[in-house]
Amino acid sequence: MDSTVLLHLLCRWRDRNEHGDVALQAIHVNHQLQSHASDWQRHCQRVCQQWDVPLIVEAVDIDLHQSSPEQAARDARYRSFNKHVSEAGTGAVLMLAHHRDDQVETLLQRLARGSGPLGLGAMLPVTERLNMSVFRPLLEQDREQLANYAAEQKLVWVEDPSNQNDQIERNYIRRQILPAWRKIKPQLNQTIARSARLNQEASALLDQLAALDMGPPRADQGLAIGQLTGLALPRQKNLLRYWLVRVGALAPSETLLLRVIREVLPAADDGSPMVEWGALSIRRFRQHLYLAPSHLESDSLPELGRFGSVAALDGLASSLGVLRVDHPFDGAGASQHGAPDGQLETGFSLRRLQAAPLQLSLRTGGERVKPAGQLTKPLKHWFQALTVAPWLRPYWPILYCGDQVAGLPGLLVCDGFEPESEQDRVVVTWHWRIPVPVID
Repeated sequence: MDSTVLLHLLCRWRDRNEHGDVALQAIHVNHQLQSHASDWQRHCQRVCQQWDVPLIVEAVDIDLHQSSPEQAARDARYRSFNKHVSEAGTGAVLMLAHHRDDQVETLLQRLARGSGPLGLGAMLPVTERLNMSVFRPLLEQDREQLANYAAEQKLVWVEDPSNQNDQIERNYIRRQILPAWRKIKPQLNQTIARSARLNQEASALLDQLAALDMGPPRADQGLAIGQLTGLALPRQKNLLRYWLVRVGALAPSETLLLRVIREVLPAADDGSPMVEWGALSIRRFRQHLYLAPSHLESDSLPELGRFGSVAALDGLASSLGVLRVDHPFDGAGASQHGAPDGQLETGFSLRRLQAAPLQLSLRTGGERVKPAGQLTKPLKHWFQALTVAPWLRPYWPILYCGDQVAGLPGLLVCDGFEPESEQDRVVVTWHWRIPVPVID
């Protein structure tokens, strides 16, 4: 019902718009979890056709082995929303039909989990999620008000039978707890929603304090250990929480925050301390904390093998990064792509690279290299000297020319492979697609 009411209201707004510059598009995500899922999809298609609204339908696969199937479905839904909102272009926003009853249920769920002000703020009327703007224009309306509107407008909708399953926590709150509670407190929705707003204000103030404690954000998304060590424990937790959310993680539990404070902060850098957090990990490197993937998959690197020319290396991409090749001599000596922060614009001799077949390889251990003007030492030494984070070292591509190491793109050029002139200079760099520490 909620989404049907929202779409109907938006259609009325579109039709009354004098400038005709309101473009609506509906998204139906088919979770394929219910036997009637196809019927619901056809219902959405009929309604959108009747109201002249373009409809996107996307079927998603849900991992039911996760601890919360509801969360898995929600994550899949938002990934779909994000994809289609991004494709809609600049100015597109996502409108959701959450109402005040949803807000009350969300706050009570989070209260039962022991959430702090951020969680107890529940849902914001306007927020950013996955780099898209999310609006909830019905958040100040009760479900009963929406039901009355739907009846007045003779709207037709379908009910999800899973909403009757009291084994699901949200349904139990909605069907068992709240009706009994409202008998003795009729204004329950308004008072709990007010509590959510007050928690949102408190959370915003805590964010302002954390921003002061953190100082200017770093380009590499790291957090200096020194920003934490002088703070009392509550402010340490507040700053860590703020930093993690700011770099794209979900709000962490207090248990996780305490593990970072007790295990990672006091540890020595050379021990590569870390705390794993699902698919992510919080790592310490050179007096900074970083959020990084827990495990990098070697098969997600570009296909390794021999290439016939330097140009064939350009654009090799993976989930970890992309290789770029530039021949900067164009009369001005400018490189097209440039080097990422923390990397060198490694210039190789084009003549030398053309002298033998090229090959990309990963580190296997025991490699010894001789950078231009330096002594021959183990590759491990040069990784340390050039402050490469330990979790990146196994995945930094090594460029071979014949059976010789020519260098590591974006990191070093080996002796004998430096360019003889600007015309002979070709720049090969590796652009990571994950946050990379940049040590000052």
